[in-house]
Amino acid sequence: MRAAAPRVVVIGADEGTRIVRAARLAEHYGIPRMPAVDLLIRRQRLPADGYVVDGAPQLLDRVAGTGGLLPALAFADLVVLLHGADWSGADEACRVLRYYEARGVLVAFPPDAPDGDLVVAIDAAVRGRSTDPPERPGGP
Repeated sequence: MRAAAPRVVVIGADEGTRIVRAARLAEHYGIPRMPAVDLLIRRQRLPADGYVVDGAPQLLDRVAGTGGLLPALAFADLVVLLHGADWSGADEACRVLRYYEARGVLVAFPPDAPDGDLVVAIDAAVRGRSTDPPERPGGP
């Protein structure tokens, strides 16, 4: 039996670091990396076999402000926050981050944390998954 593929969202203010990290995680798990903007603008479907979505924390607040969550976030096994030295936790996106933290699916790492640390957290989140998300007719 094949292990369940993770549904991961990587967020962070430093776009270059975030994209590179998301790409490495996607390659490690053999699943696609998808920019959050593509999910919003192009209305791409979420892959059933796992994904790594990357986006800026500010994007989360814009999505939540419209009355609905980005589908990848609603079904994420883990939201990985790559926080830099300048992360104050005082911007608008923190309201949304606190929501994920309360659900127990948010974990913060410094941008230079070893990939292995993130993999351990992701694997634990996938092991803790109780069910697969319901089917979403008509896309995200």
